[in-house]
Amino acid sequence: MITDIKKGEFGIEGKLYSKVFNTEIEVMIDEEVNIEYAQKCAEHFNSLNSELVETICKGAKAYCLDFMEIASGDWDEELTIPVTSETPPLEILKCFRPQMLVIEKPDDENRIGYQLSCCCDWEIEHGMEIDILDDKVVYLSSFNGYSPWYEYDDDESNYINKI
Repeated sequence: MITDIKKGEFGIEGKLYSKVFNTEIEVMIDEEVNIEYAQKCAEHFNSLNSELVETICKGAKAYCLDFMEIASGDWDEELTIPVTSETPPLEILKCFRPQMLVIEKPDDENRIGYQLSCCCDWEIEHGMEIDILDDKVVYLSSFNGYSPWYEYDDDESNYINKI
């Protein structure tokens, strides 16, 4: 449940304790979104099923491995755990943390859509964005401020397309 709801500089702000990630995160809600819809999104996020969590982890692992390969000589950050192609997907949870749940005006209030902004060990500057629409991850890559309501294609920078 979203708590400490108040009007902020960029919309409605609040806090949410994430059961999945065992941490409190910020919530940013578009001013055009009713709080009831925002609470539904928060409930969905707090009850991610194991299949969806594993999909997120597989996408994050693909992103991490690709980033490390591209940045090989210019990258000197240390991961919380070593990540290789053999690393079990759920282990990548140790290498990223959600910071903010972003809920924008939905195209269809009968569907759940939100964005999760995360910091991650491998991409300190841009972090990671996860866009979820209903029970599907539609985008996972560096933070670009996209939306779960975009129509995603087979863009190779979307790591969900690589799992």
